[in-house]
Amino acid sequence: MSSLHWAQPWWLALLPLCGVLLWRRLRGDGAKAPPGLVLRHPNLYGLLSAPPVAGFHLWRRVVPALALACAVTALAQPQRLGGWIDAPPQGRNIVVLLDTSQTMSLEDMAWNGKPAARLAVVKRVFADFAKARAGDRFGIIAFGSSAATLMPPSFDNAAAARMLERAQVGGLGDNTAIGDAIGLALRQVAPQSGLTPVLILYSDNGASNAGEISPAQAVALARHLGVKIYTVQVGDDPATGETYTVPAYPGPQPDMRLIASTTGGKFFYAASSDAEFAAIRTIGALTPLVRPPEGRHRAITPLYPWPLALACLLWLFSAITLEDRA
Repeated sequence: MSSLHWAQPWWLALLPLCGVLLWRRLRGDGAKAPPGLVLRHPNLYGLLSAPPVAGFHLWRRVVPALALACAVTALAQPQRLGGWIDAPPQGRNIVVLLDTSQTMSLEDMAWNGKPAARLAVVKRVFADFAKARAGDRFGIIAFGSSAATLMPPSFDNAAAARMLERAQVGGLGDNTAIGDAIGLALRQVAPQSGLTPVLILYSDNGASNAGEISPAQAVALARHLGVKIYTVQVGDDPATGETYTVPAYPGPQPDMRLIASTTGGKFFYAASSDAEFAAIRTIGALTPLVRPPEGRHRAITPLYPWPLALACLLWLFSAITLEDRA
């Protein structure tokens, strides 16, 4: 009984009315017919003098009051409280920026002891990460000479892993448009209360040489919006944290190490599959899911159908007996 709970307990205030109804109906059992009222029919004379079936008539008078009591009990919505339910974790927006330029096809990495292309290893490592992050919204952007959205942020992590497999080297050109990729990602994510959107940039050299938006402009916008960018350099020599200049953009441009530090992210150099796994595990630890306080809700089993069904059966019985009496 300690687990019994009433969702609408004020309906129980009507129970005394059930007692009043029962008292009035029982009191009417002993009422006599008014004097002078005589039913004259030769065939019914014996029935008039026969003793009534006291038990049945008493039960018929009690049934409506019991039906009303069951209906009031159902309106009060009895419930059985179960254990506490842990609320699902609150995820964040994570967009992976995937370099698909020609240099990502170099097979200078290993997977299960066999040579593997840079892009192939990135896709496998990140697919495992996405599947394990239930609650996050994952988006995928591929970039080469231009940037394109393979999948906008979605809670369907399995679909994100499948879509990641469709990224092919050279599909968007042979150059590198990092600024366009960051700018496109920033249009798809928005800061959340208590959760910082995250961009994960995969590239090999990290030097942008194409696109309408320069890396410096894109990084400045990301910093203004409070979006962190984690950069993972796959192969080549690690970034030094110095600016570079290219004819495509005016002014110095940040390399992958500077992109991460400027936006509050972290730079990772991953020249092997093991290093890539270590990098994504660290990113996962730095961007944990937010779990709300435990014990906010309890499992509830509604019990009102039982008294409601009993009330219906009693009313039906009462209606049938009254019809037979008529």
